[in-house]
Amino acid sequence: MMASENISYQKVSIKYGIFVGLAHIVYFLLMRVLGLQHIVELSFLSGIFLVIGICVAIANFKRARNGDINYFQGLAIGATTGVVSSTILGLFLVAYISMADASYLSNLQASSLFPESLSILALFVLTIIYGSWPGFWLAFIAMQWFKTADHTMPERI
Repeated sequence: MMASENISYQKVSIKYGIFVGLAHIVYFLLMRVLGLQHIVELSFLSGIFLVIGICVAIANFKRARNGDINYFQGLAIGATTGVVSSTILGLFLVAYISMADASYLSNLQASSLFPESLSILALFVLTIIYGSWPGFWLAFIAMQWFKTADHTMPERI
């Protein structure tokens, strides 16, 4: 077995999940610095990071395996990337609300996107759900491209 074939889809998805989670945090902090964190709808733009992270993760896994990717491995990469990144974001939001800005939870509760009874625990769970479910669907869509041998992404993004 070649060294490149030893790469596991779990390692790839955890790596890119961490990158995407950190990108979500940086985006949130940038919104805070710009005074835009109260516009909850803008936070959904960070989904772009999930799209990019999943596509790059699948492409790198496929490239490392010399074009050999199982359809379900690609789905698992997307789902795991979504779970890891949203868990990181959820933990960050819990810490942020608990230690830095408790009023942010009130801002979310006032939004029509969340219930008024939103608690920190519910926010944590919803954050994971909102990142995991799209991760699976994004991987499903991306795998329509990556499942055939001739479809690849450009070299190293």
